[in-house]
Amino acid sequence: MSMDPTVSLEDLERRRRRASSARKASQTSQPSSQPETESEAMAVINEIFNPRLKLPESTGYYKLPEQMSADDQVSAQDLDIAKLAELKEVFTLFDTDCDGLISKDDLRFTYMALGNEPNEQLLEQMMQEAQEPLDYEAFVQLMCRRTLELDPEDVLLEAWSKWDDHGTGKIDERKIYEELVNYGDKMTDSEAKEALSHAPMAKPKTLEEPPMIDYPAFCRMLGGMRKRKNP
Repeated sequence: MSMDPTVSLEDLERRRRRASSARKASQTSQPSSQPETESEAMAVINEIFNPRLKLPESTGYYKLPEQMSADDQVSAQDLDIAKLAELKEVFTLFDTDCDGLISKDDLRFTYMALGNEPNEQLLEQMMQEAQEPLDYEAFVQLMCRRTLELDPEDVLLEAWSKWDDHGTGKIDERKIYEELVNYGDKMTDSEAKEALSHAPMAKPKTLEEPPMIDYPAFCRMLGGMRKRKNP
């Protein structure tokens, strides 16, 4: 490559020094910003692999609603909206002929689709529990009566979170088991195992991680239809 004759050696030397000074300045400022960049990256990674659970605010002692009878109607504003949405999905699955009603034929077909042999006596008993016709509103009323004794989901979530020191949404299964058999109204070994047998388990991150219960998912399974009742 030929050198430009219009550029003197002094100009080239000045350019070299300016480039060298700029390069050194960028290198000295880089370490100060590097920890901040690494910290932000680690924060994102930790949030992905160790998400902090956002718990409901404690509103004090929970009181059960008044006892209901088969003829009582439940007001819509007393119900958990999230649970209503879940019930709508369940109702749609049972309503196999899409006529807006659940009939004995719908139940029979659902049983068969799940691989179970339909029991006519059981189907008849299930239909007798509901007010006819068994439309969506009657289905909601039926489920409310059957889950009356269950606490709302946010109450259960608040209670279970007391064992979750780091807000991960997971609790050591062995820890809960030991609490059930050793404290409070003590359970027997078989009762404790049965109580935890349907608890959804969190996917382990390592082979060394003990079995961990995904308790937010468990609370969704166990929660009743009603909202928390203010004290």
